[in-house]
Amino acid sequence: MAKILLVDDSKLMRRRLSDIFTSMGHTIVHECERGDKALSAYKTYKPDLVTMDINMPGMDGIEATKIIREYDNKAKIVIISSANQELNIIQGIHNGASYFLAKPFNDIHVLQCIHRLLTGTDDKTKKEGPALPDLNYDPDMKGLILLIDDSKMALKITSDALAKDGHNVLTASSGKNGLELAKNGNPDLILLDVVMPDIDGYEVLKKLKGDELTRHIPVIMYTSQTKKDDILTAMKFGVLDYISKNCDPLLLSGKVRSAISQSREQRIKLEKNSNTNIIVTRKGDKTSLIFRFTLKSEAAMSERNKILSGAFISSISRDKVILDFRQINDMDNSEIAHLKYIFSEFPEQELFIVCGKHYASFVTEFDTEGKNQFFISMGDLELYLDKMVKIDSLSD
Repeated sequence: MAKILLVDDSKLMRRRLSDIFTSMGHTIVHECERGDKALSAYKTYKPDLVTMDINMPGMDGIEATKIIREYDNKAKIVIISSANQELNIIQGIHNGASYFLAKPFNDIHVLQCIHRLLTGTDDKTKKEGPALPDLNYDPDMKGLILLIDDSKMALKITSDALAKDGHNVLTASSGKNGLELAKNGNPDLILLDVVMPDIDGYEVLKKLKGDELTRHIPVIMYTSQTKKDDILTAMKFGVLDYISKNCDPLLLSGKVRSAISQSREQRIKLEKNSNTNIIVTRKGDKTSLIFRFTLKSEAAMSERNKILSGAFISSISRDKVILDFRQINDMDNSEIAHLKYIFSEFPEQELFIVCGKHYASFVTEFDTEGKNQFFISMGDLELYLDKMVKIDSLSD
């Protein structure tokens, strides 16, 4: 287990970090409440890892990080601070920090970060606690699969089988709910039944292929309808595969893995060949910015710098600004850092943020009681805005 040095002027924060690390068997060798005490403590205790606050008396964490790394260029230092603007992150990394975590943080994120730094591998510890309804996404799983079927028994049996293979499963018991989850969950793969009461599988498939948000998600028809005409109809609509519900579980398992692999290769190709990472639309008093693929690539940052100019931000200062992150592939700590930079471009303006499958990451990292509003789906946002309009009309 690791020897850890805690550098933070908050006694409460040091206590919390100590509890987290000692619960996993690590040892806290020393605690410092000032940055200018960090180097001497490092020389004395020779820790395996240092956690470093930024704003402290005597010397800030950026400078303390720099002098420790000058003394030992292999030192592992994690900045854990509420000073979460991109400039601080860049300065910390530039001065030798190995990682950055923003307060308030999630305990599991801290442990995963520490484990990764100490061992070079990902910690497989899972977060315990209530999952979001129908949006239980775990990035450690092999794939995110949306299962659309009106049969509760079929949903249960199939989702259990897929979970045993290490996949995460979103379930929808109707075509309408399935379309909503496809838009907001951004799954790797959709397993779709044909016969459903509200919208049948073929109609769902047509709507999926006709929507920019969902058209590239591979679909496997997973149904009891196995006549030749059924299969030919599905293939005309562009399904990746057609599987009988009575098939061998090993066949389903293998085809699902193959489909997820193809899905991720397709996403990489789309990202490389796309000229647009941000789509901007303005309608009435609403301005929407749809962010696609990733926030951290050079192309994404370059495009963001061009679009989020002072003139553009000033021009939408009276609009309702909607930031849509449903098409971002993954939301790791690096993506979160870029999110914070984007939010900082709107220091006074209320933002309406659509998170999709990343909702849990957003509510963990950001103050949901602050000026910005966070939503799982676009439908949730539209209901909220309609409610606000009615309240405003009553007050008039």
